[in-house]
Amino acid sequence: MSQSTLSFHLKALEDRVGFELCRRGRRGFQLTEKGREVFEASKSLVAAVSSFESKLGELKKEIVGTLRVGVVANTVSDPNLPIDAVMEACLRKVKDADIELLVAHPQALIDELGRDGIDIALTPPMRISADFREKVFYHEMHSLYCSHRHPLFKVGKAALTREEIARHDFIVRSYANKAEISFYPGAQVRIQSSTMEAQAILVLSGSVIGYLPEHFARQWEQSGQMRRLNSPAERYASPLVIVSKLDQRISAIQRMFIKELTSRCVLDGTGP
Repeated sequence: MSQSTLSFHLKALEDRVGFELCRRGRRGFQLTEKGREVFEASKSLVAAVSSFESKLGELKKEIVGTLRVGVVANTVSDPNLPIDAVMEACLRKVKDADIELLVAHPQALIDELGRDGIDIALTPPMRISADFREKVFYHEMHSLYCSHRHPLFKVGKAALTREEIARHDFIVRSYANKAEISFYPGAQVRIQSSTMEAQAILVLSGSVIGYLPEHFARQWEQSGQMRRLNSPAERYASPLVIVSKLDQRISAIQRMFIKELTSRCVLDGTGP
């Protein structure tokens, strides 16, 4: 829409609800306090309409409706987690499907799921409430890396003992309960991070070492900017789970997505 057309529709909506939803002008666009509440409430309305459409589709023996999926960031480079192929299959099988994809860090996905902004979240396990259900569907393989700027980068393989590695500062994921350092008793955590990209940046800085998804770190390993430090026995299998709300009815299109996802993923992340 053009800006003038959009403004016309926003004004018409405000006339219908009876109050200002947003401020717009030279200083930009911003929701009012009431507008923000209407936006959050509308997510439940959209979810209810989607559920209604899905029920009608089932009665007609058709798969219809909206599929709103949240995926944890930095998974697109994993060949064993083909979200793109899953989406392609869903769009091919359901011609009228309306698919929305959100990519964000784990806590943002859980928050959005709680606000009815998405129907399904694919994320590492979180400390979630009893209002959610979760099921492990995949394990993403992680290894320990250092930067070419780090002292361990040039240490000989024979000298890379667990004791030597544990002498250096680690970065860990804030939601993983320090599971990454289970192989290195006594290791010191200097930094915690909630996103994998931030973790990679800080590893690249040379100030800390940390576990990263092997598919994600491969680009820097191949360019000589990172070195894998651990032995194969010290790889870390990070689970990914499918999370949905307990009080939410799983629609036909959501069931199809989950079926496509679980049939295409290699559970242990090591590839076929």
